[in-house]
Amino acid sequence: MEIKIADLKDLNELYNIEKITFDESRQMSISSLKNSIVSKHQAVFLGTIDSVVVGYAILFLYKNSYRLYSVAIKPEFQHQGLGKKFMHYIIKYTKKNNIGKLTLEVDATNLSLIKFYEHFGCKIIKELSNYYGENQPAYRMWLEINPDSLTRTKPSLNVVVTDIEIPWLDNIPNLIIINPETYITDEKYQKMKGLRIFNLCSSYDYQSLGYYVSLLASARLQRVIPNVATIRDFSDQLIIESIGNEALNQIESALKDIKSNTISIVSYFGYTPIKKYQRLIKSLYQLFESPFIIFTFSKGLYWKIENVKVIPISDVETDDFIQEAAIHYFNQKHYNITKFKDYKYDLAILVDPLEKYPPSNKVALSKFKIAADKMGFYTEFITKEDYHRIAEFDALFIRATTNVNDYTYQFSRYAYAEGLIVIDDPWSILKCSNKLYLTESMKKLDINIPKTYFVSKNTNLDELISNLNFPIILKQPDSAFSMGVFKVNNKEELTCKLNELFISSELIVAQAFIQSAYDWRVGVLDNKPIFVCRYHMAKNHWQVINWQSKSKRNLMGDADSLRVEDAPKHVLSTALKACKAMGNGFYGVDLKELDGKVYVIEVNDNPNVDFLVEDVILKDELYRRIIKVIYDSIEYARNIKRKIA
Repeated sequence: MEIKIADLKDLNELYNIEKITFDESRQMSISSLKNSIVSKHQAVFLGTIDSVVVGYAILFLYKNSYRLYSVAIKPEFQHQGLGKKFMHYIIKYTKKNNIGKLTLEVDATNLSLIKFYEHFGCKIIKELSNYYGENQPAYRMWLEINPDSLTRTKPSLNVVVTDIEIPWLDNIPNLIIINPETYITDEKYQKMKGLRIFNLCSSYDYQSLGYYVSLLASARLQRVIPNVATIRDFSDQLIIESIGNEALNQIESALKDIKSNTISIVSYFGYTPIKKYQRLIKSLYQLFESPFIIFTFSKGLYWKIENVKVIPISDVETDDFIQEAAIHYFNQKHYNITKFKDYKYDLAILVDPLEKYPPSNKVALSKFKIAADKMGFYTEFITKEDYHRIAEFDALFIRATTNVNDYTYQFSRYAYAEGLIVIDDPWSILKCSNKLYLTESMKKLDINIPKTYFVSKNTNLDELISNLNFPIILKQPDSAFSMGVFKVNNKEELTCKLNELFISSELIVAQAFIQSAYDWRVGVLDNKPIFVCRYHMAKNHWQVINWQSKSKRNLMGDADSLRVEDAPKHVLSTALKACKAMGNGFYGVDLKELDGKVYVIEVNDNPNVDFLVEDVILKDELYRRIIKVIYDSIEYARNIKRKIA
């Protein structure tokens, strides 16, 4: 038998094997199989004999361990030693990648299969009651492969961040409990490695302290539950449905005997008091990772997730079950095809026809379309009214001003969930649109930024003034393109503006003012600089854009472009380093120079590309390069090939 890495053209074959090998209740959906093939955290191995597919194995790729999730052999090829060949291959694969252990789950009643795994040295380490359903237990087995690697990392430290008292948490050992302001401002938690942050704040609303805890934890490269993407997902029904599709078979199986058309089930740390739904809730928790959730299901032609709602910690009534669930939770290790058409690919360019100052003017948009047409795209300009059409396309290119709290993020997240190539991707929007995240990320990478402080209602303003001196720059955390940015010149102005800004956000960014005649703007795509501009300050103003100007002529300062190779090397290197914290999307990095030092001011997703500004040097080539990255990303996604180390 030959073994290779599966790709998407094998999807239907894999699904057929799944259907003829496993009971319906244990079958993976075709959507789940597709996700396994394309996921960078899974590997799907395909076994063939004389080019005939005979079976497959799925391996989950965790940081320090691999988990054998599934092995399936066609019935006519069973009892021929093929399972042994898969095991030898997987053990060798795990060993080559210097992974410490291999884990798996096995039906506790299947004695022959247990003996099979024991033959390879696997040991039973835990019994899992009701794992496959009610009264259907399993054993977790462990094979130690590279013992040295198991001790390479220090154990993680569990930190609960909450703004209310939770007495029952005191009974859980090895748990640090702090308030959100301590987590946000205390340098100890900014620099400490190996933290796992459990956000149990009373609110995850946008720009609340709970929201910032999850945002900053991500910026600090700390594991956080729930993360910001999960928080945002709860607010979008289409994303909920798209993500929930991964568990459709399990939902249908678990709820098939329910007589009513709706049912709600609570999840406390991935556990539910109703045992017969535990397997379902465990699966859903992997998709919607948040401490307290209520899932509402509705039945039409089939059962589906109607709604997913976070239960505020203040509304959680303490009982023995919750305490037991919390103890289990905090003591465990937490790991966690688009249609072809007659033309090559379909590209959607999202625009806002009513936007006065969009990221690309009309001529630039037409040049993007021409470049896309030449490359084999059918290109369509869409608006926010086309949300339900996203799945029709292969890629989404956003050319409307992005914000994490409006439809542009929803488009990006939904498109990403549907498997489209997206510029800008939702993670870039989340990261770039918040100045707190930027600040923490730049500190983490030792990149120069203006002296910066996070200001809350409890901040000592006299101390702040002594550290920054006037004038002071105040920024709303989600400010961009000079909007939501203010200069204050004395304590009275500072107090007044802060009171105004605290209405919409519990934290405000305060920065030292750096005077300059212009800002550098470096456009970065796919981790490469593609344009460099100098944006000069608006006439008689301290910013590039003067939003208070009544004259359109004086709204913006002049701009001039340089060849990338002519730009100062320290400006380019700083810009590229800053982008590493954001991802590999399309970014515009704003920088200032002072006394020979370069300071990062902003990293913008969705940067401006305007005719006769950013394209002055490369001209049409600039548009071609951007579209080429989208094209290559689609090609790569459709022809994924993993290399075995």
